[in-house]
Amino acid sequence: MLGGVYVDDLIICGPNSQEIKKFKQQMMNLFSMSDLGLLSYYLGMEVQQKPGEITLCQSAYASKIVEQCWMKGCNPTDTPMEQRVKLVSGLKGTEMNVTMYRSIIGSLRYLVNTRPDIAYAVGLASRFMEAPTSEHWAAVKRIVRYISGTLDYGCKYVSGKNADLKLLGYTDSDHGGDFVHRRSTTGMMFFLGPNLVTCMELPETKVSSSIIL
Repeated sequence: MLGGVYVDDLIICGPNSQEIKKFKQQMMNLFSMSDLGLLSYYLGMEVQQKPGEITLCQSAYASKIVEQCWMKGCNPTDTPMEQRVKLVSGLKGTEMNVTMYRSIIGSLRYLVNTRPDIAYAVGLASRFMEAPTSEHWAAVKRIVRYISGTLDYGCKYVSGKNADLKLLGYTDSDHGGDFVHRRSTTGMMFFLGPNLVTCMELPETKVSSSIIL
């Protein structure tokens, strides 16, 4: 049995429902707390639980990001980033609002928790928070346009009874894709059966990762 705590919110999970009920009762005997039943919403994450599967989504949070960028009703894109896009730093005369850029990037990084499909694009845009330019902002806006058309995307996890839970990983590298500093970016994804459990984007000098489960 596992538990997660954030301030006054407590999540309890495990394979034995009777043990969970027993633990809940022990906690309620010690503390003033309420049993809200099956988890459905936690820190901006929407949870749908069905027999044999659990789906995680952040559609409401994603909608707020689109509104925060004043892009509600925009034309969506099919991909979060253009193919072979090259973003560089140090361009003069095209600086933009640093505070706003960092705020949007922070929101996007939290959205990556249930949206591994935007992990690489967000990780790349995150490298320019010190001095973002209009070119970097255009890349962020494309990510937001993609999100606007995929608000209901998320992660689905199925139980071992319904899947062959073999651990399988994928990795790829652009081999010096940063043509300014000649640094490489490596991406990794690991699945337990059909379930994505970790997604990582690894620049040469920093490690930016998202643990999905």
